[in-house]
Amino acid sequence: MATLVIVESPAKARKIAGYLGHDYVVRASLGHVRDLPGSKAEIPERYRAEPWANLGVNPETFAPIYVVPASKKATVRELQQLAAKADRVLFASDMDREGEAISYHLSRLLKVEQPTRLVFTEITQEALQNALKATRPLDLHLVAAQEARRVIDRLVGYGVSPLLWGSVGGKLSAGRVQSAALMLLAQREMARMRFKPATFWSIRADVLTRPKFTATVTHVRSSEHPQGLPIARAGDYTQDGVLKGDVSVLEMTDEQARALSAYLDGREATVTQVELTETRSRPAPPFITSTLQQAGGRLNLSAKQVMDTAQRLYEGGYITYMRTDSPALSDEALTEARREATRLFGTAAVPAQPRQYATRNRNAQEAHEAIRPAGTTWRAPDTVGLGGNELALYTLIYQRTVASQMNDAVFDKTVVTLTCGAATLNAQGRVLKEAGYLQLLQDEDEEKDDQRLPALQPGQRLPLKARPPEGKKTSAPTRYSEATLVQAMEKAGIGRPSTYAQTLATLQTREYVRVTGRHLSVTAVGLLVATYLARQVPEVMQKDFTATMEAGLDDVAAGGTTRIAYLTHFWTQGLAPTIRRASRDAPSLPLPHLEATRLRATGSGPHLIRAGQSVPLPPEVIPAELDDAQADTIVQGTWKPAKKTRQKRERNAVSAATPKQATSATPRKRNPRPGKTRREPADS
Repeated sequence: MATLVIVESPAKARKIAGYLGHDYVVRASLGHVRDLPGSKAEIPERYRAEPWANLGVNPETFAPIYVVPASKKATVRELQQLAAKADRVLFASDMDREGEAISYHLSRLLKVEQPTRLVFTEITQEALQNALKATRPLDLHLVAAQEARRVIDRLVGYGVSPLLWGSVGGKLSAGRVQSAALMLLAQREMARMRFKPATFWSIRADVLTRPKFTATVTHVRSSEHPQGLPIARAGDYTQDGVLKGDVSVLEMTDEQARALSAYLDGREATVTQVELTETRSRPAPPFITSTLQQAGGRLNLSAKQVMDTAQRLYEGGYITYMRTDSPALSDEALTEARREATRLFGTAAVPAQPRQYATRNRNAQEAHEAIRPAGTTWRAPDTVGLGGNELALYTLIYQRTVASQMNDAVFDKTVVTLTCGAATLNAQGRVLKEAGYLQLLQDEDEEKDDQRLPALQPGQRLPLKARPPEGKKTSAPTRYSEATLVQAMEKAGIGRPSTYAQTLATLQTREYVRVTGRHLSVTAVGLLVATYLARQVPEVMQKDFTATMEAGLDDVAAGGTTRIAYLTHFWTQGLAPTIRRASRDAPSLPLPHLEATRLRATGSGPHLIRAGQSVPLPPEVIPAELDDAQADTIVQGTWKPAKKTRQKRERNAVSAATPKQATSATPRKRNPRPGKTRREPADS
């Protein structure tokens, strides 16, 4: 047998075997083949007497215990037999630090002294042939970074989680990434509970031209304010419902609002200023992992569904590697994107020079290339033979990549200022002048309806028809969705592309959060865990500390520091002393939106403390959704969960099971609205 090639998944193995031919045997490792012990039974006999054996890591030297899990022993045995017969072994796991570690552990188990890496970002005949010509040695810096990541996650998880068992109760978990993500969610949930709405007014009138348009009152003049005082808007108020200290605005009463609206109705306004400008909208960069997960929300796909679907597309040879921080495209991809745009829309569709995009994440570590269609000749979505979620996601990736190399969309923007008595009104409109990339890909910002304004001149007098004044309330901070949480994690430097989906899944599995509609609500357990950790082990909840830990792993991967130095700094000198000092007092949390009401952790689960009584909080209840009447029924023992109608349950089940699906290919005027084979690194 000539060459054994080891990849991670069976689907990937089958695809690659079809390209490489009879001189190669391609097998899958099924992800990681060695890991830290997952149970006491897995600890080798020679370590069981050590006081740190249950950790699987010596916290003094950071030497890990690696074992082959029972589920992988047959796979390892088969690979060992094949390697013994092979003239050469090529390790072709993924390019990131997790993939590098898989190759390292395989090489040790197969007794390959000088392991050779076969690396590629897309599964095509050409990419594989090029990879075979450019094999490289194992990158031990990447391996060290992965081992440091695994060890610190085990130390944090096994060090902090028992604190939660003794203080909050139950088999709860904490982790370097998941706890920082939970803090983002809990802070937003507490802000919603503290929020107090303020009322403000919107006063609008239709200007009866052809076509008619709508103008909004922005200022009102008075003897005290001859230049006009702005009418208060939502952004002028704090979360406590009071005006910000540095603003000077007119807070209108309902009587004033109705009087002003009545005054405008039937009168004429004078055009005082007309501003005509040209504005441009630039296409978005090609997808990286986080932006692809965010865009998946438009397809009704969760972050995990996006990554699972992208994994299948990658292994099928349809797209490039889907875990990346970089929006950059190779020269070949730039050429092909421009060629596709030209094929679809003509030579005028692309600018004179290719567009190149740089990452905005200074800590980007997996900067291979953006997620794009695979190969040097791309297939249009209607020719690939895909369906369902795979077609929807491929279409999104294809359109986004091609659109990134197209011309800007150009708009004519008109801003008109009018006066009527003491009121100043403003209207603006935007008209598409040159479609540019919008011929292919609808811009989310462009989806709002832009009104068309007629040609106007200063001095014109135009009749008004007032609309009823609208009393509005400021809105509480919006809960995170999966997409916006991924965006916030990326911005804060929490986690990496390979961990986003798994972190979201862990938070839901632990029942720290619950999906409500499209948003993530924090449960009572989640709030109590966040409260305890913020008070006792604040480092794991601080996004800056977590981001610094992540940057330290990047430094290990780049060879800038050693694994031991990293672990000594963040564990021995950092988290370990904090964990030793932590108390196991049960956390108690006031609910700011309910008077004299709080949550408290007990051995039987979260309790609601109100009116001198302590009662179990039903697990279905989201604390931020409680009002006083509901809280009273819980205390009185008369609370009952809201009943869903059978029809609504069935509709929700169908919606969850069947995302909208794209059915057509290219070009589209709008984004499609459609309906694991590879392991995710653990965050203990």
